[in-house]
Amino acid sequence: MLAVQESARVVWAAFVRDRQTALSYRAGFLLSIVASVLNILGVFFLSRAFGATASASIAQYGGNYFAFAVVGIAFTNFMALGLGGVGTRVREGQLMGTLELMLLSPNRLGLLLLSSSLWGHVVSLGTLLLYLLAGSLLGMHLEGANLPMAVLSLALAIISFNALGLLAASFVIVLKQGNPVTWLIGTASILLSGVFYPTNVLPDWLRAVGQLLPLTQALELMRRSLLNGEGLATLWGPFLALLLLTVVLLPAGLFACHLAVRVAQTDGSLSQY
Repeated sequence: MLAVQESARVVWAAFVRDRQTALSYRAGFLLSIVASVLNILGVFFLSRAFGATASASIAQYGGNYFAFAVVGIAFTNFMALGLGGVGTRVREGQLMGTLELMLLSPNRLGLLLLSSSLWGHVVSLGTLLLYLLAGSLLGMHLEGANLPMAVLSLALAIISFNALGLLAASFVIVLKQGNPVTWLIGTASILLSGVFYPTNVLPDWLRAVGQLLPLTQALELMRRSLLNGEGLATLWGPFLALLLLTVVLLPAGLFACHLAVRVAQTDGSLSQY
């Protein structure tokens, strides 16, 4: 019980710290909301220009390109945060000289790293709701959405994205500035996961590579649960695929971070930037 309480205090302290930091820059916070609205408007006008052409290729998602693209862009925010959020915090700790103290504290390494992006996930959730609300006002139909399935899929996807973030953070700890994992996985996800277009337009071999990316499975789950109202009975395939990816990636990310800290301690570079 004491361990649980201590973990809860660590998570809450990280949340409060990041919330106060973010709210102290209110102009930037408001500008991010404006940017989200402008993104939605851009997708809306794009769908009016080319939506009819794309409707046949996205028939399995309801045939509405605007709704298809809104879900893709909104959900990619979670992937970007999970993939880069932990690494960004690690880099900030290196530059501010607080990383060594944080990583050498008695708290679990995984808990410290993952809690550092908690506020960012709250903001991303708000952004997702803003996207869906604005999308609904512009003609996106969510009346038949399967919300329990969408929430379950979102929770699993966030864990998977943060597992990738741990892998990326391990490179930041060792390499300091370079982070090939974030660039490689982020670029591959945008190209192969079906953010702006369905994966069925890709060559078979690229589609197979895309199936190994958590964002591919997450978008399949979110689109079909939100836009078609489907549940686990028909979505068990992508759900199982995302679950397996998470089960593999999370231990791998934690191990990579522990190994990176050990390497940095051995060569004395943990406090360097």
